[in-house]
Amino acid sequence: MMYLSQLLIDTGGDPDRYRPGRMWLNNIYNVHRRLSMAFPMRLRRDADREFLKPYDPADFAKRQFLFRVDNDIDGNSQRAVVIIQSTVKPDWDWAFQNASHFLAAPPQVIEYNPIFKTGQELHFRILMNLSVKRNVEEVEESAFGKTKTGRILHKRVAFTWNEDTTPDDAIGDWFAGKAVAQGFCPIRTRLLNLAWVYGSKSEATGMRPRRENVFRKLKYRSALLEGILRVDDPVKFTAALKNGIGSAKSMGFGLLSVRPV
Repeated sequence: MMYLSQLLIDTGGDPDRYRPGRMWLNNIYNVHRRLSMAFPMRLRRDADREFLKPYDPADFAKRQFLFRVDNDIDGNSQRAVVIIQSTVKPDWDWAFQNASHFLAAPPQVIEYNPIFKTGQELHFRILMNLSVKRNVEEVEESAFGKTKTGRILHKRVAFTWNEDTTPDDAIGDWFAGKAVAQGFCPIRTRLLNLAWVYGSKSEATGMRPRRENVFRKLKYRSALLEGILRVDDPVKFTAALKNGIGSAKSMGFGLLSVRPV
């Protein structure tokens, strides 16, 4: 059993007025952090029913959900919806009790227990993190500049393509390669949007006081894809739906949404 949630975000239509919902969406780590608050450990929730204590990742379950931010709903760029798929029922009232001004409507939650058949065709939508793993030489930064260390790191880098290939074809082929191990085959794939997703995350620096924390910048290459797929292996496909596809799932990537053709 899984759960699907829909959060309609108050992004505001007046650029001259304060728009906390839109500002919240501009930092994908803040979105992840707020959504994770819907899955608190029982001890944390029982001890802090008014959510007055500071956020601590250790108080919340890990990898309980996938999510995607859809910024353009029914052609209206002023509306934004966050879709969340979770393995446990979320507590949105607790998560947003001190941030209800982000929401334009009460959260909607339904049970989700899909069953698939071999050969079944489905409409799909997914936001993928366009990345591949490459061997890259390590570079250290200092006050004197950048220096190559000679060590080779196996790093994840943004996916690129040749100039003689269109983004639609290159990304479509890349996604089809991902799909093979996930029990499905894309019949038709359309690239809806190619963009960057940004965020920043506070990190402690060694033994410095907390007030001297630095913010690590986050940047992800994203591709919003839609199309039609065929289910080849229902067991693998169901697992892919549950676990997500690709990298950076905690930052809003990899949630595969499907509906009948």
